[in-house]
Amino acid sequence: MGRKRPPRVSGVALVDKPSGVTSHDVVQILRRGLGQSQVGHTGTLDPAATGLMVVTLGRATRIARFLEAEEKVYEGTVRLGRSTTTWDAEGETTEVAAVDEAPERARLEAVLAGLEGPLEHVTPAFSAIKVNGERLHAKARRGEVVEGPRRAVLIHRLELMAVQGADLSIRAQVSKGTYIRSLAVEIGRQLGYPAHLARLRRTRVGPHRLEQAWPPERFCAPEPPVISASEALAGMPAVALEPKDVEDVAQGRPLPRELDVERARLMTPEGTLAAVARTSERDPRRWAYDVVLVRPGEEPQGTV
Repeated sequence: MGRKRPPRVSGVALVDKPSGVTSHDVVQILRRGLGQSQVGHTGTLDPAATGLMVVTLGRATRIARFLEAEEKVYEGTVRLGRSTTTWDAEGETTEVAAVDEAPERARLEAVLAGLEGPLEHVTPAFSAIKVNGERLHAKARRGEVVEGPRRAVLIHRLELMAVQGADLSIRAQVSKGTYIRSLAVEIGRQLGYPAHLARLRRTRVGPHRLEQAWPPERFCAPEPPVISASEALAGMPAVALEPKDVEDVAQGRPLPRELDVERARLMTPEGTLAAVARTSERDPRRWAYDVVLVRPGEEPQGTV
């Protein structure tokens, strides 16, 4: 008899990514450890960066886009006096300038406050964004001159935590798509120095905090600490379904009800996530489904 495969897991893993591994590496660790291929993450962290990765498993991969859209919080160090090809500490030096004395705190706070709100910034050349079907970092590593596209983002809050010589410790609460490396370079530019991002740690994604996360290897052990898809979307309002409604949802049949919110979790009587629904644009008196997790005549899998 062959080795018995572990049951497929459906849910969300909150992972504390260590430095020196890629986000893809983390996904591969969980794929091997859980013995399943349906694993995806909801926001890339650079290899040198650490912190919270929200990883979707099994049927819960269908809710990835809602998790990707959540705001994120980072803590990092902006180092003045040196710029690099990658805009972080991993790249080759492109410019150096002496920082004889750190700028006054009032000036630093004014620069950070001026970057809060809607912002259009340039994405790094060394990034995973695709242009004409190819990732920018592949072009950059071939030595091509690459200029990243400009991207509209929202900086909710940018806080100065500490100043130590040429190092500025910051906390950034930002929208999806924000590159903290880009913010680091812009902070330096406004202060009149070349700069790069020397350290980065993601501490929050939506309602999920780094304190809730585990090292990747923990999810390879028996009984991995996976949360349900419903828990992962805890910031979204919930609507309880009647038992007779679950099969209609599984079949994709719209229910003749109105939602009093833009989007909601539809919960089975057993407390699992059946679907994510929104008010139908064609008929405001009915629901439309963004994603359905239950299948006709079948109970939801695992922790979904």
